[in-house]
Amino acid sequence: MSGELAATSLLDHIAENGFRSSVFTTYSCYFPFYEEVVLPRLIASGCTHNVLMVDATRCAEAYTIDELRPRRAGRDYTLIPVKVGGAFHPRMFLRLGRSKGSLLVGSHNVTLSGFGLNDEITNVFRLEGTALRTGGAPLRQAFEYLAQFVPTQLPDVVEAFEGVKQGVVWLDGPLGTSASDRLLLTESSVGPDLWSQIALLVPRNVATAFVAGPFFDPALAMVRRLQREVRPMRLVIGIDPASVELDPTGCINLEGVKWVNIAGVPDIPQRREGGSRYLHAKLFWFAGEQRELLVTGSANPSVAAFFATPDSRNAEAVVADRSNGAGQRLGIDALLAAPAVTSPEWEVVASRRRAAAVAATETPRRILVATPTPMGFHSQQPLEAGLALHGFGDLQTPLGDAFVRVAAMIDASDTIRDNARYLEARTGKQHTILVVHRTEDIARNLGGDTRKALRQALGALEDDPAELQTLLKLAEKVIFDSDDVVRITPLRTTDATGADQEAAAPPASLSLEAAGRTRASQRTRTVASGDIVVLLDALMHRLGEDLPINTSPRPRSEEEEIGADEEQGGELDRNAPDFELLASACRGKVRRIVKRMRGQFELALAPDRARRGIVQLAAVLSVIRALRFVEQRPKWRRMRHELVDRADEWQLLQSAAVAVAWGPDGLAARAIAEVAGENFIELSMVAGLLAWLAWDVETDIRVASQRGGFQGLEDEQWYAVQLLAEIGQWIVDDDAAWKVLEDSVARTPRFQIDGERWLAVHRAALEMYALVGMAPDECGQHARGVKPGDLAVLGASEKPRVRVVLDVSAGSAGGKIVIFDPDAENKVRFFLASRVATLGWDASVGAEQVAS
Repeated sequence: MSGELAATSLLDHIAENGFRSSVFTTYSCYFPFYEEVVLPRLIASGCTHNVLMVDATRCAEAYTIDELRPRRAGRDYTLIPVKVGGAFHPRMFLRLGRSKGSLLVGSHNVTLSGFGLNDEITNVFRLEGTALRTGGAPLRQAFEYLAQFVPTQLPDVVEAFEGVKQGVVWLDGPLGTSASDRLLLTESSVGPDLWSQIALLVPRNVATAFVAGPFFDPALAMVRRLQREVRPMRLVIGIDPASVELDPTGCINLEGVKWVNIAGVPDIPQRREGGSRYLHAKLFWFAGEQRELLVTGSANPSVAAFFATPDSRNAEAVVADRSNGAGQRLGIDALLAAPAVTSPEWEVVASRRRAAAVAATETPRRILVATPTPMGFHSQQPLEAGLALHGFGDLQTPLGDAFVRVAAMIDASDTIRDNARYLEARTGKQHTILVVHRTEDIARNLGGDTRKALRQALGALEDDPAELQTLLKLAEKVIFDSDDVVRITPLRTTDATGADQEAAAPPASLSLEAAGRTRASQRTRTVASGDIVVLLDALMHRLGEDLPINTSPRPRSEEEEIGADEEQGGELDRNAPDFELLASACRGKVRRIVKRMRGQFELALAPDRARRGIVQLAAVLSVIRALRFVEQRPKWRRMRHELVDRADEWQLLQSAAVAVAWGPDGLAARAIAEVAGENFIELSMVAGLLAWLAWDVETDIRVASQRGGFQGLEDEQWYAVQLLAEIGQWIVDDDAAWKVLEDSVARTPRFQIDGERWLAVHRAALEMYALVGMAPDECGQHARGVKPGDLAVLGASEKPRVRVVLDVSAGSAGGKIVIFDPDAENKVRFFLASRVATLGWDASVGAEQVAS
């Protein structure tokens, strides 16, 4: 315990910059130390999204003592009490950044003693840059190991844990193990026990074995098994008689073991004078003829830590170091040479053991996590029906009682639901504690510096409360597949018998306050968060859930890595926000949403999925429009940075117009059929917003008509007009859709373009197109001179029958017209001009000329 490893300062480690998220695991936790010392240092260094996993028994114990109870859990960080067959015992500090990662594995709890007063051993894995690709496997192994302890019954908590990876693209890529001789070994109720893993690494013909730890199993079964299977020529066991827990009788009777007192032997640099020398480190050292093995970490020399049955073993994490000189660097010679334990020291051990045997039995406790629902809370495990739970807010303020309705569903008043820090019930010998996890607060900590700065720069959509209300409602529908007012989880439904039931597994939450909750009081709550970055991320997540996943991802190219940085948000100097980088990050997020929305169009082809597709598209278009509104704010106008790339808008317009409005099988027609022929507001919004998207990508029939229509061949203007024309059929008779278009155009002006004039011209054109579509056989004539931009009336078998002529080409048969067909090769088809009825499209004349 000398040298660099022994001199490591945990507080210095956690103060390092460049990390955006952390997961700390511990057996016992002194919550005031974590919340007032550790957490502020993490946040100050830019590590704002933090998860703390604690053994459930020890966590529940802390909740019974006012001075030890957590105050910030569930809001400023995610607290996950973990219950396993034995003890949740790993001590791992995992921190992740965009280009660096750190993992500490040791014996230290998240306590003041564990961070500086005890004698502890810590293993440090720290990598950055290209080294992550070659040696980052232990960090991913640690993350995947800890993921198994997250309560899957609560998607909100799972999402918070998975959020640790947000922006850490290297963690999901190919990672090598490099040539390191250090291996991370973990144990849970699944897979091989810890001893089975270590036994494979122990060198042959062990001459000397050394074991040290503060806790031994009563029968010394671990030590006896080591003797039996390893057969070391010499076995030395180091203890601190003032604190060790073991049975002295068994020690004295155990042959072939030398017991030494190593209290104070480790030469710890910068040890505080007069400070505690409590030995809390755990280590196993095996020296063979040519190799050695050093095992350090959380595992005590006990059955529970090494080879208990799956339903009673601990969760543990250790590092096996096979490098030559590992023991020497730790000061193994001094430990082996420590003085033997004396008879008076054995009596101290025995006396403490007798006192522990008569200690009072602990009250049975269970501690769980709960997340808010519209009606109260959802617990990670079922509870007894009718159980009364007392709610407590800040400063232990009593809030009243909540009641278990059925299984994991808890009914609570608005006051308890919105303000409770935890819920508690004492019935007989059972003490139940529910920690409240508030997703809307936790979500604010997600992401790197760019994402946080982007949220601040974009701000909430406060300019128009009605606009915000609509946007949040749409986002909620997409994320939760709901059809009612904005809420955080689905409302309970009524079965055939009329009994109230609530969804057994609420979906992942969005960081939004509810705009309304359906209760007897029908009270409307004020929307407290219009965070558009949260909307972007939530939509991205939801739209990607059902899309196919590439199970064998290839390494990203340099160009793709750059794109990933844009989507996730790169690192940023927190003192001087770079608006160009912020805008780039926003464009990356929008690009990803557009890509996923285009994928959703394929899923919407399935039966009864059309209306859902319309609602999803309405939400995506609303967010894009909202970003365009933000661009009009003075701060962003001065910067002249775009938050949405026009190319992404154009890609969305192309795919959306075809998916929604093309032919009788378009989403619009199918969605109307799904709701028994009635229109619905999201369809009006989609029609109006798609037409606005055409305005935003500079579609203009007047420009296209110049030079006899040949101007429209440039920049695919007539193709854009064709898309707008199909959308227009859903606008011309829908006042709500037209109002959406008018308002959107007015708030997103284009340089030197009269928005009102554009609306008037294109309304006349769309009405004309719709009239021709209603009576195609009565319009047009054959053998007329055709020019680009004219309307062509196809035969009855074609759907839709009316098309915009994209181009005219000369030919031996008298010329051909080119029309758009999404199902054709290259998306176009050719018709002989003499065989197709056509008519001129003069948008400035209006529909009356068509009728004549």
